[in-house]
Amino acid sequence: MEDKINSELVDVFLYEYQFADWDEINEDILKDEDTPSEILDILYEGNAADIRVLRGIAIHPNASSELLKKLSENQNDVVRWGVAENHRTPEKVLIKLSNDSSDVIRYRIALNPHTPEAVLSSLLKEDSKIVRSGVAANVNATPEMLEELSRDEKRTVRLAVAENENTKAEILAVLAEDEDRNVRAAVAENKNASPEILTKLASDERTLVREKVAGNENIPLVVFQKLKGDMQTVVRNSLASNKKAPVELLSELANDQKQSVRAGVAGNVNSSEQILRHLSDDIDAYVRKAVAGNINTPARVLTRLSKDDDWRVCEKIAGNPNTPDEVLEYLSNYRDTYVRKAVASNSSTPKDVLERLAEDGEWLVRENVAKNVNAPSEALMKMKEDEDLRVTRLVIKNRNMTKDDLMYLSVSRNFRLRFKACVQLLKINCEDSL
Repeated sequence: MEDKINSELVDVFLYEYQFADWDEINEDILKDEDTPSEILDILYEGNAADIRVLRGIAIHPNASSELLKKLSENQNDVVRWGVAENHRTPEKVLIKLSNDSSDVIRYRIALNPHTPEAVLSSLLKEDSKIVRSGVAANVNATPEMLEELSRDEKRTVRLAVAENENTKAEILAVLAEDEDRNVRAAVAENKNASPEILTKLASDERTLVREKVAGNENIPLVVFQKLKGDMQTVVRNSLASNKKAPVELLSELANDQKQSVRAGVAGNVNSSEQILRHLSDDIDAYVRKAVAGNINTPARVLTRLSKDDDWRVCEKIAGNPNTPDEVLEYLSNYRDTYVRKAVASNSSTPKDVLERLAEDGEWLVRENVAKNVNAPSEALMKMKEDEDLRVTRLVIKNRNMTKDDLMYLSVSRNFRLRFKACVQLLKINCEDSL
C-alpha cells in the first residue's frame, strides 16, 4: 500500500507539478513541512537553476543531508543562508559554512543550535559583531562564552547575551549596570534575573526598563507594591498582566483609571471571580473583551457577555474553551464572520455545530472548522471538495480524517488534492510503523 501511494505521489509530481505555476509549487511543496525528501530531490533535479526553489529546499525540514551538502556549495548567498539555518544540516557542512565569506551566513551558523561548541568558540573571536551576536544568542553557548561576550564593546552583542534564556544571574547582574537602556531592559525581562536584580532595576529612570521589570514573574512582593503606583501607564499595565501578581494587587489595579491597566487585570489568569465579575460591567469594551477571553471567567458571566453590543467581546466569548455549549451554538449564528470563525476554531464547540459551520458561506469560517482538532470526520468530508483550496488543504491535514477519507481524496480530479492526500497518507503510515 505504501509503495502504491509513494508511486502515485511521484506520478502526480512528475506529470502535474512540472508544469505548475510557481505559487502552486511554493504553497504545496516548499511550504509544506510534510513534503517527503524524495519529492524535494526530484524538484531539485528539475530546477537546479531556480534560486527560489533552491532557497525553499535549503530551509525545508525534510531536505536530505546529501541535498543540503550540494546546496551548501551554491554560489548564491540566500541558498547557503538557508542551509546554514536548517536544523538538519550535517555537522560537517556547518563546520564548512562557518568559514563562509558572508557575515550573514556565519551569523546563521552561529545561531544554529546544532553547531558544534568548537565552532562557536572560533566564531566568538570574529571581528564581525553580527557573528559574535549570533554566538551570544545561541541556546547552547556555554556560560564561559556568555561571560566573555557580556563584556563585548558592541551593544548588539551584549544585548544578545542579556536576551539569552541560559544566561546566568551572575552575568545578568553585571549587564544590569549597562549604559544602554535596551540591554538593561533585556536583563529585566530575562527569566533568570534574580529578585535582587529586579528590585534594583525597578528604580531605573527609563520607563522601558521598569515596564520589563513589571512583567517579570520573578519580582518580589516589594516590587509589586512599588510599581503599582508608577506614573507610567505601560508599567502598571505590564504589572496588571503579570501572571504572578497577587490577587490583592489585582483588586487595586482593577479600579485603575486607565482602561489598558484594567484590561490587563481582566485578562490575568490570577484574577479572582469577584474581580472578573466586577470588570465584566466595565464601561470600556476593551476591558470586557479581556474578561470574555479569560479562561477563569465564570460560565454565568460568559453567558451574559455573549449578548454584548460589541462584536469583539462576542468574538472572545466564542473562542473561550469554557464557554457553555448553548452559548457557542447561539454565537454560531452571529451576524459577524469573525465571531462565527471563533466558534469554528474553539476546541469545545459541539460537533453538530461544527458540522453546520462546515457549510458556512464564508471561507474563513470553514477554514477554522478544517483546522479544529475536534472536528468530526463528517464535518471535514463536507468540505472535501470546497471551492476554496485553502480550506481543502487543511481538511486533508486534520488528524481526524480517516485513511478511507484520504484514500477517497487521493484519486480526486484535482491534482493538488491528490498530491496532498498522498503526502498525508504517507505521513500516517510512517507514524503507524514507529
